[in-house]
Amino acid sequence: MAASQSKMDSFLAKRNAESKQRQKDLFDAEKEQAIDLATMNTIVEEATHTPPVENRKKIKGIGRKLVKAADARLLEAEQLGLFTSLSVSDTNAIPTLLARLPIFVPIPARCQRNMLDKDLAFAFETPFGRGRRFGPPVTIEDEDVLFAMLQLSGRRLIGQGSKLPVPLNDSSWLNDERGNLTVQVMIATVGQINKELGINDSGLNYKATIESIRRLAHVSIELETRKKDLYLGESWDGQTIRLVDIQWRAYEEDGLIFAQFSPLMVKWLREQATFHNWKMRRKISSANGRALYRFLCTQGNYYKKELEYIADVIHWHGDRSRLRPRMEAVLKQLRDQFDWCDFVIHGTGRSEPFVLEFSRRRKN
Repeated sequence: MAASQSKMDSFLAKRNAESKQRQKDLFDAEKEQAIDLATMNTIVEEATHTPPVENRKKIKGIGRKLVKAADARLLEAEQLGLFTSLSVSDTNAIPTLLARLPIFVPIPARCQRNMLDKDLAFAFETPFGRGRRFGPPVTIEDEDVLFAMLQLSGRRLIGQGSKLPVPLNDSSWLNDERGNLTVQVMIATVGQINKELGINDSGLNYKATIESIRRLAHVSIELETRKKDLYLGESWDGQTIRLVDIQWRAYEEDGLIFAQFSPLMVKWLREQATFHNWKMRRKISSANGRALYRFLCTQGNYYKKELEYIADVIHWHGDRSRLRPRMEAVLKQLRDQFDWCDFVIHGTGRSEPFVLEFSRRRKN
């Protein structure tokens, strides 16, 4: 009887010890997760801690300090194993699909309101599918800001979606074989973005850039691609795309912007990118001209098409009766000032439509 009781006591003691160990393991796991979440939440928050209003104007070089602090937080998060980072070298690349879609159009925002559908979305058609842009009206000027932010994005982060600086939970189809997502991030001040845009740091420019960043944070794209099936005929595959998640802190003198470009944007940049000479684009003054340059960048070394077709694709804004001389002026700048292309415009515009025959001299 004593031996039997001893065995029972030993068994119960073992079970009790195992139970305590399981509770400890669960506690440690919850603690580790809490630390990870806290770290992620402070990557930008602590780096952008707002100083008291009375002290803001007294701080010298606040922008540089903010960027340095935010970079340090990212490095700390990487050292904790939340993600790994790689440097980005192809800063002149833009996603080819994004450059071909009429998301950012050379039409003033006030004129786009009458072009929205019943869901307040901007609908468009392409040779490969159809789509809608949701969010506030965005223009070529907003695209300038987006491309400037791409230019300033210095690294890609690879990690679990829930552990990225801006957590992602709905992109599982973009996971790699280890279940990781890859995003591209930018940490910069508004002043640095304006410098990249080639504009000064006036109060009006600062305000305009902040407003543009706010609009970009709310843009999403609904895209349907057409496909043929042997048994079902024509069908459509659709998805909703967010281009970038943005966090910002606005200051009286400067502001810190943290942008995380989506895994799909990174996929496009890695697999189907167009080289886009940013310095050249900045010197094209008109929104129509910048839209035309962006479109031609995606068309290879030789392209031939009617002017009206090109104008429709890029949503050329203005009087179409002056289309040829105005488009020709942009093409002459690209040819004569930048040595980028050769072109001829055929036709009379009456019995024969105007046709652009374009060839590129150099890649960028």
